[in-house]
Parts: sequence; C-alpha cells; structure tokens
Amino acid sequence: MNRFFRCAGLGLLVGAVLPCAARAQQRDTLAKRDSVHRADSLARRDTVPRDTLAKRDTLAASDTTPKVPLPVDTMKAKADTLKAPLAHAQQPRVADSTGTYHLDRDQLFATGARDVADLLARLPGVTTLSTGWMAAPNTAVYLGDAARVRVFLDGLEYTTLDPHAGGSIDYAQIPLWPIEAVTVERSPSEVRVYLNTWRVDRTTPYTRTDISTGDYQTNQYRGFFGRRFKHGEALQFGVQQYGTAPTRGGATSDQLSFMGRLGWARGKFSVDAFLLQVGSHRGLIRDPVSGDSLAKLQATRRDAYLRVGYGDPDAGPWLQAMAATTRDAFAGGAAPAASTDSTAARGDTVNSASQYVLAGGLSKWGFRLSATGRYFGSFDRGPAPGDTAVTVITPGKDSTPPDTTIRQPKHRHGIFVPELRAGYHWWRFGFSAYTQGKGLDSTSRSEVNAVFTPFSFLRFAGAVGSARDARQDSSALSPAYRRVEAGLRLHDFWIGGGLITRGAAQLAAPTLVNDSLVRATEPSATAKFVTVQGRVWKGIHADVYALRWDDSTGLYRPQYQTRSQLYISTSLLDRFPNNSFHFFLGLTHEYRSATYFPLGDAGVERMPGYRTVGAQLEIRIERAVLSYRFTNALGEKYMQVPGFLMPRQTSIYGVRWEFWN
Repeated sequence: MNRFFRCAGLGLLVGAVLPCAARAQQRDTLAKRDSVHRADSLARRDTVPRDTLAKRDTLAASDTTPKVPLPVDTMKAKADTLKAPLAHAQQPRVADSTGTYHLDRDQLFATGARDVADLLARLPGVTTLSTGWMAAPNTAVYLGDAARVRVFLDGLEYTTLDPHAGGSIDYAQIPLWPIEAVTVERSPSEVRVYLNTWRVDRTTPYTRTDISTGDYQTNQYRGFFGRRFKHGEALQFGVQQYGTAPTRGGATSDQLSFMGRLGWARGKFSVDAFLLQVGSHRGLIRDPVSGDSLAKLQATRRDAYLRVGYGDPDAGPWLQAMAATTRDAFAGGAAPAASTDSTAARGDTVNSASQYVLAGGLSKWGFRLSATGRYFGSFDRGPAPGDTAVTVITPGKDSTPPDTTIRQPKHRHGIFVPELRAGYHWWRFGFSAYTQGKGLDSTSRSEVNAVFTPFSFLRFAGAVGSARDARQDSSALSPAYRRVEAGLRLHDFWIGGGLITRGAAQLAAPTLVNDSLVRATEPSATAKFVTVQGRVWKGIHADVYALRWDDSTGLYRPQYQTRSQLYISTSLLDRFPNNSFHFFLGLTHEYRSATYFPLGDAGVERMPGYRTVGAQLEIRIERAVLSYRFTNALGEKYMQVPGFLMPRQTSIYGVRWEFWN
C-alpha cells in the first residue's frame, strides 16, 4: 500500500513540475523499439513479421528489434497457469507498404488516445471531426466521405442506432478501455477498424486500477478483474466512470461503462458470452460565440453476444458462429443541431438491432483464406432527417442541381452480407483481396492490395478498389479508388510517398456533428503524400506524414494536412536489464488548412485552418505507469466543425497499475 501512495505521489509531482508536458498522439506504441508484451497479451501471430505487429514503420526485425527480457516476476509464472485462449475475431492483414496498423493492449493504453478518432488521426487521408472535449460527439471521414470509415467489435459490424447521426459513428460512445487489440485496414476505398475485446488466459487473478484527473474538472476511474479457472472457465469484468465539466462552450457530462465475460475453452474449442454497456449523460452544449448548440443526451447502449469457436484465425483452420443483439435507449435526448430551434427533446425511444455471423477460414504457409456471412435479422430506428429526400449539391456549379432522393427505411429485415478474403505473404511479396456484397448502407465493395520489397531498403505498393451504392442510379457515382506508394530505407527509418486517387463520388454527410450538413457530389480528386517513420538515432524516433489534395475547395477535407511527432522511447536496458523501467517523451504537431462544409441552401461554409502542438510523458516503473498529457499547448483558437470551438490548453495526468495476485 505504501508503494501505491509513493507512485501516486510521483504522478502528482509530474503534474506539478511539468505543466507543459503532454498529450498522447504518439506512435511509439506502434514503433516502440524496445517495448515488450505483458504476460497476459496474445502470442504473436506466426504468419506476420514481428515488426509489422508492433511497429508501423516495418523496419527489418533482424537488425532493429532486439529481444528484450520480460520483467523478472513475469518469468516466474508457472506454465500450468496458462489455459487455452478464448476465441478472438479475425484480425485482417493487408498488403500495405506501411505494414498492418496493429496495437496490443499495452500499446493502446500508452497512446493516450481517448477514442477511435485519436487513433485514426495517424492515417493519411483521414480527417477527424470533433465538437469539443471527451463526451462531445466526434467522428471521422476518409477521403472526404463519412461513410468510408467502419468499425467492427469482435467481428460484429458496429451499427449506429441514433436516427439523427446520418450513419456516422460517434466515437465518444465506443470505449477503448475494454479493448485488447486494434487492427486497422487502410484499404483504397475505406478504413476498417477491428476492435477485439480483452481476454485472460491465466488462472492467477488479474486486477488493474487506472486513475486520472485533469482540467475541466475531468476525473476518470477504471477497474479490471479477470481469472481463468481449473477446467478452463473464464470470468472477467471491468468498469469505467468519468465526469467532466467544461467551463467554455461545454456542459457537465459523465459516462459509465461496464463489460463482462463468461466463457470456457479447452483445446481448440471455446464458448463465451460478452456484454458491453455504455450509459452517457451530456448536458446542452452551447457555443457562446456562434450560438450553435448540441442538444443534451441521455442514452444507454447495450451490446451482447454469444460466440462459439474452433481454432485460431491466425493459425490453421478455424470456424466461429455468433449471435448478437444491440439495444439503444434514448431518454429525453435530441439530435445534434446547428441552432437551438431544433434542440427540443424527441422523447423516449428504444432502437434495436440483431446480427448473426458465421465465419471460417484457413491460415497456413503464408496463405490466409476466409469467408464471412453476416445476417442482420432486424434493424429498427425512428425517423431521421433525410429519410425521404436529401439535398445534394455539386461544388463549382452556378446552377442549382436537382434534388436526389435516397430512401432509408425505418425497418430493415433479412439483410445478408457476404464477405470473402484471400491473401498471401512472403518476406519479399504480399498480396490481399477483399470483396463484400451490399451492406446496410447499400454499398458493395471490392479491392486488391499488393506490396513488393525487392531489397531490404526498397519497397513498392499498390492498391485498387471500387464501391458501388445501389441507391445511386448513375454509374458515374460508382467511384474507383487507387493508391500507389514507394519507400526507401535510410539506416533505421523509412522515407516514402505516393498518390491516392478517388473517383467522382457522392459524399455522405457527418450529420452527427451538425445536422445542417448535406450530401454532396464531387468530381474525382487526387492527393499526394509523404511519410517519414522510424528510429532517427538511438532512442529518438520520428513519425511524420504530410498530404496535399490537388483541389483547394474539396468538401469535408482540408487541402493540406500534416501530423508530425518526434519522441524519445527507451527502457535503458543497460541500467535496467530486467525491463522494469520505460521512458517516453513525445512532441506532436498537427496542421490543417481551410476545410469546406456544405450546408444545403445556406451554401458552403469555410472553416479556417489551424495548427496545434501537444506533448506526452510516460514513465513505467515495474507495473505502474505514470502519465501526463498536454493538448493545444499554444492555446490555438480553432474549430474542426462549424460552430464549435475546440478546447484551449488541456492537461490530464494519472497512474495505471496492474497486479497478478
């Protein structure tokens, strides 16, 4: 107990002495040269190179990733405490020149990311849209299209049941704390985020406590417990609660989330039942300058499933069957709105959806083949703006284009979505293909990716894809997507670049953050980008990308967008050979030029560009991690969404501490 108070006191000291340290926008977790997995983390996938899993710069493991010993107490674990793992969803691997963007549990927490949007901000072509601090709605668009980012939770497609969200996912409602691993597919036509929830495989009880506090009266608490029993039974649960009260342009908000799992596994067979419930309460958010507002929200979402599995999706034959249900209850909430006139409560509503998944495949000798059948048994929601007609505008045209009607039924039933995957990965060559039938958004997709590394210091990659919306009659709006890249390694870091091309498309509007936004038709567009990733010198690393579109008035995307991070990451193994210490200090700079938002009859609104600087400090001592993060260090006054100012300087600090006892 004294040890706990000493470390907690050190956390407070960090906050007092280093007021300019901190925010977590770091890829040290993606490229941590001397990081090490915890005892309860998953075994590495034997079909994937080590550097691809732990690092996004994909440096050759043989000369840049030394083997680091585990902490001494971890080495003492008895072999008979390990039990057969519970099933996990397939974690796709894409033939991508920058490797598969993968984070394990420790790496995910070390990023300091508050939500999925913080993770996606590291990818070229993704533009995050936030309306404020923590509980405020936020989402992301890819290549300017809000429908081109999808999320899967344990293999189940995450569906938004808020009828006013326009299909956009509110990442503030998806907690990251129960997640064990994150895998992101950066395909040519969309970004797919795969979240696998936390599992335990040891009979030794596992507990963990996370505590953090910061500006805007922000306080956050987490607790975990997990254990496997003698005959393979599993018991896990966890809870998180946070509250915040922004003083400018915000409202008192809080969120309470709970996860629980019961399961059993022996050999290659497993069965488990999982529950995730998120209850959110947010007051009316009113911007004092623009007068725009986001209505209050009181909602509870519950996701539950039963899964039966055989085998491991990463090795050999495997098969899984799942039955899931989602229930979203709104109590007196209202839709996000651009003015107070539309913030009246819409009464209590309960929306529900069911989903059934049968998936199987084979992973062996570098080949990965899989097939998935996804059946949406029911999908109920209330009426939403745009259900009967959506105004579509075309930028650059003097005449007003005709309205386009895109019908979205209140009740959908019996939608079957097939998916097929195939891939082959060798140390010099990688290939992957993916196709999906018409989904909930009436869009079918197909894509092919390939990467070739003729020499250890040179690589090439290419990808092509298409997305067809069955609701659109014009073949001109079935866009083709292409991405071409090349990279050159200089010592321990890569310098690369390429082109992203998107055909003429109708862009879905992120009405979650402003219900005045509308769909818009855009001509084809091309973006050029450069990247710098890897270790610069000793423990100093860099992670940089810069992107430029060939047009200056593209919708929902800035013409220029950059993210640069310089950080120190080291475990000082010469002084701490048992890996009982780790130090991370990073500075992050982000820049966006002006962004244009179509507002229907009101025309197009131009949002000025901005730049922000943040920092993060993380110190691990044995199994306790002290963290301090600082955002918007320059006090920039800026907006990502029309009408809602982002927070000024914001700091948050705390301690994460895990126990095996």
